[in-house]
Amino acid sequence: MSRDLVDVACRWVEALERADVPAANAVSGLGGWDSGPWIAESWRPDVEGLAGARRVVGSARQVNERMVRVVLVGERGRAFVSVVLDEDGRVVGTSVDSDEQDGRFWVVVGCPEEREDELRAFYGMLTQGRIGTGEGRMRPPRWRDPAYPTQIHLDVQVADLEAAERAVLEHGATKLEGFPGWRVYADPVGHPFCLYPGLVEPTDRLGTLVRVVIDCADPRPMAEFWGAMLDMPRTVEDSPDRIVIARDDDRLPMLALQRVPDYEPPRWPDPDYPPQMHFDIGVDDRPAKERLALERGGTRLPPQGGSCPVYADPAGHPFCLCYKGE
Repeated sequence: MSRDLVDVACRWVEALERADVPAANAVSGLGGWDSGPWIAESWRPDVEGLAGARRVVGSARQVNERMVRVVLVGERGRAFVSVVLDEDGRVVGTSVDSDEQDGRFWVVVGCPEEREDELRAFYGMLTQGRIGTGEGRMRPPRWRDPAYPTQIHLDVQVADLEAAERAVLEHGATKLEGFPGWRVYADPVGHPFCLYPGLVEPTDRLGTLVRVVIDCADPRPMAEFWGAMLDMPRTVEDSPDRIVIARDDDRLPMLALQRVPDYEPPRWPDPDYPPQMHFDIGVDDRPAKERLALERGGTRLPPQGGSCPVYADPAGHPFCLCYKGE
């Protein structure tokens, strides 16, 4: 790369801080960043939520051959901005995080392309961040039908279960089943999710994502795999049929590995056996994380044209290893 990547990244961040889209375009060398709503709706709330106002660039360093980390310091704390650049030194991605730790992950929910806006709006109403849409063609799951498995589902905690039920139904969800203490619904595309009462901390969304639940034939090797991949060494629940793991700092969401009778793994990229959801995992050192995945029982899957390499966990669930912001 011929350009000073740290200088490019710092000027990019400073342009976004000023909401100066032409300057951001000039710094990155790219067109397509000319959308004011992108800056207003994505950049500013993220950095303000972490660092607060009156922010300055505290430090910046090159993390690897494609990424620079810029630290914004404000009255509330720090925001860690990962800026990804291509081989010509042009900005191709940005991510804002609360720390520099590897293993932060996003849940990508399967959805036909023509319904992505609808599903994105639904999860934006339901819970804060870390959920996106993708997958393209897919066969929706069917609740309690092993021929159409769920594969992965989300547990969301809410302050008022009755009010939350009214809200999700108004936004296109379907109620599937009720239990003492929680209820099961399907999102507008058909993916089951659970609502639990008990949320006490204020949030600008309906609820908080507290667990991601992964189906499998044997929870033990899955807990060992994902505990290493996502830096979740603490066991919250341990039984033959279900293991729940978490980070030591108690940051949500937790991960639950759940035994399913006659488990049928996904066969990515076969749309008749879809993963339903997958993880995009942010990393600083992709080769090291790949070695860890393979050592712990994961497999590398054939590329399908995306920017991030794809792998499968020991139960066959696909996931991507992405530089933060890629």
